[in-house]
Amino acid sequence: MIFTAAVIASVFFAAYQAFPPTQITNMPPSSKRGLCWPTDNHGKDEVFTFTKPGSKVSWIYNWSPNTTPNANSLEWVPMQWNHVGIDDLPNKAKTGNATTILSFNEPELPDQSNMSVELAAKEWLRCIEPMRKAGVRCGSPGISSAPQGVAWLNDFLRRIKEGGSDVDFYAFHWYGVELGQFYDYLWSTYYQMPDQTKKVWVTEWACTNWDQNNPLPREHVEKFAKDSAKYLDSLDWVERYAWFGPMRDTGTVGKWARMLDDDGKLTELGRAYIDE
Repeated sequence: MIFTAAVIASVFFAAYQAFPPTQITNMPPSSKRGLCWPTDNHGKDEVFTFTKPGSKVSWIYNWSPNTTPNANSLEWVPMQWNHVGIDDLPNKAKTGNATTILSFNEPELPDQSNMSVELAAKEWLRCIEPMRKAGVRCGSPGISSAPQGVAWLNDFLRRIKEGGSDVDFYAFHWYGVELGQFYDYLWSTYYQMPDQTKKVWVTEWACTNWDQNNPLPREHVEKFAKDSAKYLDSLDWVERYAWFGPMRDTGTVGKWARMLDDDGKLTELGRAYIDE
């Protein structure tokens, strides 16, 4: 049997109408600060390390549409990493009581979700726009700071608008060495977007020279993290952010960016992230 696009969209809309209205909210969390929690942590480290009373961490995502175990104290934000399994997204988001979702991860990069603009826009209109119509906030694909990121996202935004859709906020990633470079990227990328009434989520960022064997000095990375988090807190157009990362091994990003040590305890940077 052949279904029209309208029929398919109505199915996704119906799947989300089951949400009680009281669960749909556009209110931001009390803090912008979140966790990009890798699924590799599951069964080894627990989210509660970051959620002691008074912690500034308020939300979590893990690059997948599946909930993170033992993380009920944080707002859960599922991500549809690429188009594979996207038909399951509405039910998974509903099961996790999600009111916001993140979409395709660095689709402009071949070693990430690697999606053409055409495919991403098509799947957004088919599967994600019905969730928006039901009241779920849906973030743009999260672009990297590679030169092609902005062009990819603007092309995507044009295509979904032609299809009668939009995003509810923009998602940006950045990795580099100096604060000034990060701030320049944020401002320039934001003002290359078509609508400055929308907020920004910085869903990945860290201070790195990409040299795992000779990383940036610890003091430089820690100061960068603390200063940049305070700066993001000061920007009214930045709604949320998540430092990379809350894990023991941050790989090529460099060991001083990690917020958990080899024993799974908070590093100095990790303690600052939840307290300062």
